[in-house]
Amino acid sequence: MRNFFKNNKPKGAAFFLAMLLFVSAVLIFPVPTGAAASVRWYNGEMETNISVEAGAKFYIGDFVRILSNGTTTTASLMGASYTSQNSKIASINGKGYLKAKKTGTADITVSCQGKTLVCHLTVEKKGTFVQSEAVKELKAAAKKLAKGMPKKLTAAKGSNLKKKRDEYLISYGMNSAHLLAYDGFLYQNERPALDTVDDSRSEKLAVPEAGRYLTAEALLREFMLANNPVSTDSRKTMRISSVSVNKKKTKFTVTLAGKLSAEQILAAQLAFPKENGSSMGKTKANIMLSIYDETAQKHYTGRILLKKGSRRLEVEPMNYVYGGYKSIELIKGHVYWLGSKMNWANGTKVTVK
Repeated sequence: MRNFFKNNKPKGAAFFLAMLLFVSAVLIFPVPTGAAASVRWYNGEMETNISVEAGAKFYIGDFVRILSNGTTTTASLMGASYTSQNSKIASINGKGYLKAKKTGTADITVSCQGKTLVCHLTVEKKGTFVQSEAVKELKAAAKKLAKGMPKKLTAAKGSNLKKKRDEYLISYGMNSAHLLAYDGFLYQNERPALDTVDDSRSEKLAVPEAGRYLTAEALLREFMLANNPVSTDSRKTMRISSVSVNKKKTKFTVTLAGKLSAEQILAAQLAFPKENGSSMGKTKANIMLSIYDETAQKHYTGRILLKKGSRRLEVEPMNYVYGGYKSIELIKGHVYWLGSKMNWANGTKVTVK
């Protein structure tokens, strides 16, 4: 895998990034079905065992996952309290910043959202873990990701964090995928597949600052849910003023009620990682939209390029065939729906004349 990424960096890195974002969205940050908050460690348990080397410094709250009302965050972003049963072995401050001082064991207790979690921490002698090139490079990437982590995101801060997050994942994919989990844990044996957060991970946290990835993902996901231009649950849903049909180009031309904002552009990039990769910049985003031919009772997909500050969009209807998407012809007299009740302003009806 490593040689593959080195020999095919642009294509391989982009593919790995898209796949890892999808895997992490499903496995690390699922949307809960209940209203009550679920508070667990990174592995889904109320208690966990973690081993770090002496000298390690990191936010242990990054590894506490909180799921509530459709959003996922970490204890590092919420009100939480932290205590160490043995501060001579490992001390911890009110923000959850832990310092592993010397070899030994200490129970670390995290209280958040009315729940209490315990980490049985073991501090090992420095240099005990595998000091491979992959570990060293992921440590450097995690340190860069951790620098200046915000508590809340604006469009500018979010764009910067997304760039750092993408660079981190690419570094992980190119150098560490066969040895490490993206949140810094060593695997029992070399693992050639994508990280699926399975039980083969050891308790050895070789790159503690990699936990900042979990908090970065929580921040970006929260921003995406709030600003997604094609979600009816977002405060930034695109509102349509009018729709016309360009039969010659086989496209719909949509005029929006307001100009597309920087927040909507970034949220669209986050909502459609496969369509945007890691190099769309701050002013453009690709999205995909459902299109339904009510007359023929057929479903299609619409491809749209969003531009910051624009009110006009061109929607290209396509059908997936073997080998990829191909444009379809708009049929006179047919009634089409752009979007649906779950997608883009409850759907918009247009008749081809």
